[in-house]
Amino acid sequence: MTASKLYLRDLLGITMILSAILVTLGSIFGVLAILTHFSHEDAIASTFFHESVPLFVFLIPFYLISRYINRPQWVIGVQQYLLEAAIKANRNMS
Repeated sequence: MTASKLYLRDLLGITMILSAILVTLGSIFGVLAILTHFSHEDAIASTFFHESVPLFVFLIPFYLISRYINRPQWVIGVQQYLLEAAIKANRNMS
């Protein structure tokens, strides 16, 4: 694994974290929509519901990225790259 692939994997991980945050925000809006609906505030519940639905679209990239970066060959490649980098750094210090 090269350094560029390692950075690509890190960027994909950050994208996955941002997608997870947006899906969580959509879940919070969904819960607020249910709570306001049970409080008979239908206008506010409709607003919360309309805000939550588009955020669930981010489940798709979250799922696809998680499947892509957790492939066994990538995980092994990252571990080997980090091990080689640590060995080189240790040799340079000695």
